[in-house]
Amino acid sequence: MASVSWRPVEGPLVKELKKNLSKSCRDLVEVHPGRLVVYIYHKDWYQRQLDFSVKKDDVWVITYPKSGTTWMQEMTWCVVMGIHHQQTSLPLMKRFPFFEWDSMIAPDFMDEKLCADDPCLPGNTWKIMANMSSPRTIKSHLQVPLLPKQMWEVKPKIIYVCRDPRDVCISYYFHYVKLNGYKKELSDFVEFFLADIMPFAPFWSHILDFWRRRDQENILFVRFEDMKEDLLSVVQKVADFLGKQLSAEEVIRIADHCSFGSMSKNKAVNNETLPAAENEKAKGLKFMRKGKVGDWKNHLTDTQIKAFKEWTFKHLEGSDFPYYQDYE
Repeated sequence: MASVSWRPVEGPLVKELKKNLSKSCRDLVEVHPGRLVVYIYHKDWYQRQLDFSVKKDDVWVITYPKSGTTWMQEMTWCVVMGIHHQQTSLPLMKRFPFFEWDSMIAPDFMDEKLCADDPCLPGNTWKIMANMSSPRTIKSHLQVPLLPKQMWEVKPKIIYVCRDPRDVCISYYFHYVKLNGYKKELSDFVEFFLADIMPFAPFWSHILDFWRRRDQENILFVRFEDMKEDLLSVVQKVADFLGKQLSAEEVIRIADHCSFGSMSKNKAVNNETLPAAENEKAKGLKFMRKGKVGDWKNHLTDTQIKAFKEWTFKHLEGSDFPYYQDYE
C-alpha cells in the first residue's frame, strides 16, 4: 500500500467553518492519497483500525453521514437478532457500535452526565467491539481506503446506503447546528459541503467506491429513497441478503418498528441523549428531524441548485452511477 500522510484541511472556507463551530469540534485532517477528510485523532487510530480483526459473520452498515445510517442499523439489527431480542431496548451505540468513534473524540473527552461505560466516552466503543459475541453488527462512515484491511479478504456482509447529496447536505446542516454548535446559515454550509471539507468527504468517491463493488456477493447497495418508497421490500431484501428466513408477519413488524414515526420516538435509537450544543439555534432540533426525500427543494436557492448540478456532473463524468442527476 502507498505510504499514508495526514495534512491539515486548510483554506479560507475551512477557517470560516472552524470559526462557527463550538470549541469541542476538533480540527480536521485529510489523509493522502485520496484527500480523505477525517478528524485529527484519526492518525493515532489509523493502524489499529486498519489491523482490526474482521469476522466472516460480521455485518457492517457503511454510509456517508446523514444517509439513513441509524435507520438501516436498526433494521439490520432486527433482521439479524430478531425484533423481540432482549437487547432491542439497549442504546444503538452499545449493540451496533460506531467503528471509528474513538478516532473522532479527544482522548481526554469527559462528560459528567454520561455513565462510565457510555460508548461516547474514549475507549469504550473499541472495548465493546472487542467483547461482542458473534454475529457483530458494526457501523462506519469511513472511506474504503481507511476501512480494515481484512474487510476485503474475509468479506463480511456489508450494507452500503447512499442518499441524494442535496438532502444529505440539508440534514448535515441541521446535524451540525444541533451537535456541533454551528452558528452560520445554510448558504455558507452548502459551500462547505460542495468543497468536500466535511468529515468523511469526499462525498462522491465515498459512494462510487461502493457502487463499483455492488456486484460482490457480500455487498448490498441500498438507496435511502428506496427505503422511503417501499420499506417492506427493503426489509425483505436485507433479510435475503443476510440469509434470514422471515415470515411475512415478521417483515411487517420490522418495517413498522423502523417507520420514521416509531424510530423518532424510540429512545434507544433517536440519539436524543447525545450531548447537544448549548445555544439558541440548537434548541428544539431533533437528531431525527424529518427523514424526507426531496426536502432540499424547501431550502436550496436556484444558485445553490446550479452549484450542486455542476459539482454532481463533474464527479459523475465517466461513471455509470445513474442517480441524483435530475436537474430540470
